[in-house]
Amino acid sequence: MRLRDLNFADLYLGDRSAWLCGGDIANDPLAAPPEMMDDVRALRALCQRTGQQRREFSVRYDGVAYRVSLIQTMNEEVYVLRRFPKSVPKLESLGLHPGLVNKLLTPKLTGLIMVAGAFAQGKTTTASAVIVSRLHKFGGVAITIEDPPEMPLEGQHGQGVCYQTWCEHGQFGESLRHAARWAPHIIFVGEVRDAETASEALITSINGRLVVCTIHADNVISAIERLFALANSAGRSSDDVSSLMSKGLACVLHQRLEGNPRRPIIEFLYLKDDESAGARSQIKARRLEQLGNEISLQATRLRMVKELACPGT
Repeated sequence: MRLRDLNFADLYLGDRSAWLCGGDIANDPLAAPPEMMDDVRALRALCQRTGQQRREFSVRYDGVAYRVSLIQTMNEEVYVLRRFPKSVPKLESLGLHPGLVNKLLTPKLTGLIMVAGAFAQGKTTTASAVIVSRLHKFGGVAITIEDPPEMPLEGQHGQGVCYQTWCEHGQFGESLRHAARWAPHIIFVGEVRDAETASEALITSINGRLVVCTIHADNVISAIERLFALANSAGRSSDDVSSLMSKGLACVLHQRLEGNPRRPIIEFLYLKDDESAGARSQIKARRLEQLGNEISLQATRLRMVKELACPGT
């Protein structure tokens, strides 16, 4: 058996030890079995060669892609590898409500889609699924700005194509300005975590592009609050930022993973139809605490649609 044959989420590679975590691992963590030590040593050597100048990077070994971070402990250097799937799932396969999938696959959708959540809750997977599904359905060109690239997005998807780029040292804002000049239909920003990136993402979102990003936040409202705070700290006035958000935001998703297999539990706010005019007005007026009613209302509408389609379920 090879290392690739085990279903695990994370691998901790030390100088003299290797521990597997997550996935189908019953004893978490599990010491790498002796028959896999050749793979372990080869993978650690690859990390050492690739990461000489970086603390975070990505590698591909034996057909499997990993995101790698380096920990300097008291006694050794430990590489922490997060395993990524061989392909990007279609949006329809993630277990989202079909009505929400339809909203995310609206033709000619522009604006900013934010996928929010805590660490390791599948934000990048969901964001990538949006991109791949839209490319399959509508064609077009997508460009990613990542540090490091995580999902296998590079290449053709149906009639569309995606180009992945590596944004060195997390300079997302500058890279986003460059990407907008290349006239893509979709731009994916790996993470909004600084003022410049937040500001540039909003500006790009009102200029006829679809921008997809991830952001760390506890719920939909806190994701919007964080975007506002970051963009506001870039030197823009509060009124300017709230106006950009009311025009540019297309959808904000918050997700957490539950169950076995793990599936996303979604809270969302969609802002690109006539029914969301009130929510856009609340964002412009910075009455963000009032968005909870609209979030609940949109969830109720989806449940009613499902009940009408499937009575008795």
